[in-house]
Amino acid sequence: RRGGEIIAAQLAQVGIKAEIINVEWAQWLETVFRGKSFGLTVISHTEPMDIGIYARPEYYFQYDNAEFQELMTTLNATTDPDQRMAMLKQAQETISNDYVNGYLFQLAALSVAKAELQGLWANAPTQATDLTAVSWAE
Repeated sequence: RRGGEIIAAQLAQVGIKAEIINVEWAQWLETVFRGKSFGLTVISHTEPMDIGIYARPEYYFQYDNAEFQELMTTLNATTDPDQRMAMLKQAQETISNDYVNGYLFQLAALSVAKAELQGLWANAPTQATDLTAVSWAE
């Protein structure tokens, strides 16, 4: 909730008065996500590789760019890793240049484990905690 306060304070510095309305998750889903009734919303999009949502004009932020949609269609049909990487870069640059969303930060993925535990991921490429390779050191 502090994110909204920080943004409102920054907007006030340039003469924009923002009204903060804190909502619970169910209310956000109904009003913002389903109803698309908002001026500005702060939400954590933490899903990895969810860039395809930007190719869906009906998604709650209603981004509608035919070139981007075509790029996502091509990306989804492409298997070559280098080509996919180039397309993902182009897609990220497009949504950034179009100011679809403001990106505030990357959520930290912190873990604490005993030193003898091996096989935990150092980074979190998914929201799941994959324990299939975890074991105790001998």
